Amino acid sequence: MLWLLFYWRLEKEKWFDQLVLAIKELNKRKVDFEIFIFWRWSLESQLFEVHDKNVHFFGWKPLDEIKKYLANIDYCLMPSEFLETFGLSALNALSWWVPVIWYKKWWLEPFIFQECNLFLTKWNTTAERIVSIIEKLAKKTNPERIKDKEELEWKIKKLLPEYTEDAWYERFLNFVSFWTANNFPLFKEGGPLAVGDLKNPHPDNSGSSFKKEQKMDSSAIASEWQDKEKILIISDFINKAWGIETYIHDVKNLLESKWHEVVLRWSNLPAWNKWQRKKRFWLLLFPFNFWSTGSLNEILEKEKPDIIWFNSLLRWLWPNVVKTAWKWKKENKSECKFWMMYHDFGYFYPFPSELYHIEDCKTPLTKKNFLSAYKWKNLVTKLAVLCKYYWLQPLKKVLKKEIDLHLAPSDCITNIARDSYKITEKKCKSFPHFIQK
Repeated sequence: MLWLLFYWRLEKEKWFDQLVLAIKELNKRKVDFEIFIFWRWSLESQLFEVHDKNVHFFGWKPLDEIKKYLANIDYCLMPSEFLETFGLSALNALSWWVPVIWYKKWWLEPFIFQECNLFLTKWNTTAERIVSIIEKLAKKTNPERIKDKEELEWKIKKLLPEYTEDAWYERFLNFVSFWTANNFPLFKEGGPLAVGDLKNPHPDNSGSSFKKEQKMDSSAIASEWQDKEKILIISDFINKAWGIETYIHDVKNLLESKWHEVVLRWSNLPAWNKWQRKKRFWLLLFPFNFWSTGSLNEILEKEKPDIIWFNSLLRWLWPNVVKTAWKWKKENKSECKFWMMYHDFGYFYPFPSELYHIEDCKTPLTKKNFLSAYKWKNLVTKLAVLCKYYWLQPLKKVLKKEIDLHLAPSDCITNIARDSYKITEKKCKSFPHFIQK
């Protein structure tokens, strides 16, 4: 018996339709497996086509609930062919000692072990590739599975330390230290929060860049940061609807546990059916979205943040929120720093849910490159791509001019952001996610 897990949005972008076809074919071939499916979204109705007892659907559940089912899980299925900006769900699965079956490419390579690589099969469709790998894994004997599990756990143990909360927070302190070293004594050279080179975060191989002889006095740190450091995180949507929206709440909790004061602001994402109906209408209004930023001045006056961290601007807020924040900063002579996090290829590519190869994301972001990046089939598609290009220009201009630090979850996207918007290397850094608990 093979026990499988799928916990992604049930939509075409995540290749869920191909998974349903694979389940049907596996059952037809009488392969001995059970699959546990979590989450919801637009293709949920396709599960009604699969009536077999070995398919268990639970809808959306928090990670804490999903973990209860992990004791017997052998593999996690994530069969999307589209490029992901990081692979946070895969990282979370690995932290539960569950290897991930996916396409091994680009920044996902560390997360996908060779025996789980969908590229290894000779078939054409993702559904056929899933069937081929599951059939092969299901035929293994118990001794073979135990040996595989031991080898995979050894590989996972080597990978995970780079993605812990401590490793993430250490990187965060490096970014903050670029501009706080002269203002906060704890960050000065020799202080307990002095940080090393970003390219070598563990110079003494101890798992931390903090010097061994330095003692971290929590009361001193709390005192130093009290009333001095406040972070305002602004994101299109802040309810826990998608993976990255859930993740920013974890970021907030982590920073607050380290004595930072964190405020999270903006809209709630509607239910998927309402979002799908209204999305095209909203997209037309985004460049003129002034009503959503109407209360921003009040928030800034009240909070007076030291860092404004723009987590997402592509789906609702657009450039006006940055302009409003910059105007407030100038009028109040604030030393507040602006950070921008790129979670979406939509900042650089016409239709990110149809991006298969990183080479298709051409830089810099010029009209010629943007039009040639997507293989449009007719004039309507070409017009849509052209409109998207002009639609991105106000955002590109504002981000390039006003943002102090551009961040992305992988080196590859960092390079794309830097080259697309012609940002200096000093202002554009990789900032990988951490494992969600």
